[in-house]
Amino acid sequence: MPRFIVDEKDQRTVFEIDKEKILVGRSAENDISVMDLRASRLHCRMERHGAQYLVVDLGSQNGTRLNGHLVDRSALKVGDEIGVGNARIWFEKAPPPEAVDTRDTMVGSLKELAGGADQDRLLRLIRIVKALNSELRVESMLKIIIDHLVEITQAERGFLVINQGDGQPAAKVARNFEQEDVADPEVAFSQTIVNKVMQTGDPVVTANAVEDDRFSDTLSVNAIRVRSVMCLPFKLKGNTIGAVYVDNRLQKGAFADSELETLTTLADLAAAAIENARLYEKVSTQAKELEDLNRRLELRVENQSRELTEVRDRLRSAGAPEGVYPQIVGQSTAMRDVLRLLDKIVQTEEPVLITGESGTGKELIAKAIHAKGPRARKPFLSENCAALTDTLLESELFGHVRGAFTGADRDKKGLFELADSGTLFLDEVADMSPDMQKKLLRTLQEGEIRPVGGKGVKKVDVRIVSASNKKLETLVRAGEFREDLYYRLRVLTIDLPPLRERKGDVPLLIEHFLNLHALGGHPKDLGSDVMEVLAAYDWPGNIRELENEVKRMVALSDDVIELGVLSDVVKRGARGGFDPDDGPVRNLLELVEQVERHEIAKALGSAKGNKTRAADLLGISRFTLQRKLDKYDM
Repeated sequence: MPRFIVDEKDQRTVFEIDKEKILVGRSAENDISVMDLRASRLHCRMERHGAQYLVVDLGSQNGTRLNGHLVDRSALKVGDEIGVGNARIWFEKAPPPEAVDTRDTMVGSLKELAGGADQDRLLRLIRIVKALNSELRVESMLKIIIDHLVEITQAERGFLVINQGDGQPAAKVARNFEQEDVADPEVAFSQTIVNKVMQTGDPVVTANAVEDDRFSDTLSVNAIRVRSVMCLPFKLKGNTIGAVYVDNRLQKGAFADSELETLTTLADLAAAAIENARLYEKVSTQAKELEDLNRRLELRVENQSRELTEVRDRLRSAGAPEGVYPQIVGQSTAMRDVLRLLDKIVQTEEPVLITGESGTGKELIAKAIHAKGPRARKPFLSENCAALTDTLLESELFGHVRGAFTGADRDKKGLFELADSGTLFLDEVADMSPDMQKKLLRTLQEGEIRPVGGKGVKKVDVRIVSASNKKLETLVRAGEFREDLYYRLRVLTIDLPPLRERKGDVPLLIEHFLNLHALGGHPKDLGSDVMEVLAAYDWPGNIRELENEVKRMVALSDDVIELGVLSDVVKRGARGGFDPDDGPVRNLLELVEQVERHEIAKALGSAKGNKTRAADLLGISRFTLQRKLDKYDM
């Protein structure tokens, strides 16, 4: 059974413990407990590997020493001395108690550390770096720094002194060798020495300050009767902001010039760690402010949404909408709800977000908001955010100056400037890149734009109406759309129903488009059963698909539109997509290819070549659409 002999505070205790792992530290739960404050709660452990024992440091703040040298993991042999703080633990065999001087041995090993034991110095610095990186609070970090300075130099006290700007340096942190705060720190160090170091930028090492010609006449040195002093400038971002000061009031020559290198290295590490902590605190504060702003915006949106819901419910019971919207066709319950909501929205100047599937008429709603609102006599401009690259979209929205990029041969005003005092409609806003989202948010927050390549900013007053066929709240949760921009755009919302949910409006829409696209001003009549077939189809492309179908019927028919001119997809869709009497058996692969080719071509036509929108119409991803285009060489 192994024996561990512990010497601490002039007491010797023998432990005989038969375990695979023996824990050592300041906590009472350890197998071997030590009292010294320099020991960590879980400091190290002894591990048994067959007949061999190892000592393993457990990430302690001040490290574990084996025969005076810092180690992370090392084998033990009989008579080895393990240092845990000021406690000494002997493995199997110890010298007589009277032959052990813990303090002298400790001082010797640390003098070796500071004076040139490169491996121990490196391990010490690594431990200090770990300790600094694990602490992001500046006040706690400063105490860690000074405690290490005091221990490395075997000083009595250590101070981090900061220049207050009034010529009187103040002790930011003051600690003694027992890792306790120094009482009355402002009168505990020599301000003369600190001022000299801060003014010259040169370190000071003196073996006996009261006898040193440079300082013997100063009041502060004589008042505290300090002997050994070492002081060096403390710099942050290249500027001297204070000084690191350690002293010993009893011992002469306690610090050697060789220790200055270690102290300088640690001061540099401390400065970098403090700057990181300050940046972390700054970012944390900004993040909290942003979170508070988003929370306020969210509450505002929720309150307004609740109010609009109440208004919509009241209007629904009141009957027809008050406003007249000649370009919006529909008398279904869903559309009456939309129009009654419009009655309220058009009187405001708040941003509006219009959602709904592709082809549901979002731009018509945007135009109605402008035409019936207080900005009706001002410009209405629109842009499809999915149709342009970032560079082109930025130029379209914010303008550019001459020479901003290749081809920019003259200044150009952007849509924000052209729509000043009016309304700007941003379609497919969900397809904006993160960079464009950031630039749009800044414009909405500041009410000003900077043209591409320009240096000055211009104030603009524009009402934003945006639209998306995607669920922005889903994109926000997925991290694909900025939450703060979402709340800026979604102050008021209108959700347009798809055509399949307002089938009662199909006959009205067909009549409207027959009149709109009549050849020679004479609309054509529908043959028997044509309206029934058209009304039975679900119209996945919504109103846009319906209008294109009417254009086709008008172009291909004679005076009366018969079933034969309807597209196959409409006729199949009206029958539920399957006809048991639909000719002979066909090859499934050929049939699938034919259907996919037809629907892809139709979707691309409806989306005006935009693959992302076409993929949405088809219910597949853009990647899948591209694979099918490559497969069919389309």
